[in-house]
Amino acid sequence: MAFAAVRRISSIPLSLAQASGAPRGSVVGGEGRSRVKRVAVLGLMAVLVVWGALGQMARPTEVYRAALSGQGLRGTAVVLVLPAGLEVFVYLEGLKPGSGAYANHIHFNRAGNANCREQNGDQILGLTSLVADANGRAVAFTRLPGARLPEGSTYVNVHAHTPAPVGGSIACGDLSKVKERY
Repeated sequence: MAFAAVRRISSIPLSLAQASGAPRGSVVGGEGRSRVKRVAVLGLMAVLVVWGALGQMARPTEVYRAALSGQGLRGTAVVLVLPAGLEVFVYLEGLKPGSGAYANHIHFNRAGNANCREQNGDQILGLTSLVADANGRAVAFTRLPGARLPEGSTYVNVHAHTPAPVGGSIACGDLSKVKERY
């Protein structure tokens, strides 16, 4: 289909001198016409490639959200369930400006009843660390190819920035389904 469109475009006789860069009022012929056709064909090919790529982008089958809060902090976590895995976005504000990296995870347990109040998620999916900027805000994106969100309830937990690899919980939010089948 794309090649047929390219063939049709390349067979169009071009007569616009301006398209080839020729001065106004001149006639395009020979090399100028070929150049215009090449530009038109390359432009169409670029549009078709972008259009094809957008058509191949996977839509989420489910979306989950958690309102993060604790110790004067607030933020949001969004989990996109895609056919190829998970994509997770975490935003947090109220951190000490420039204070460093904060580990964060999706917590769950085998019983399927993990929640922030009880902090009973003894298993985790690791996420990209949040790093506080000069305004005390942090954003992180994590792609987890092939991962699935565990069955039952889950929560996102942000841990204190400490000399230990993972500090205590400073912000938490239970994940809840926002929408199914986009």
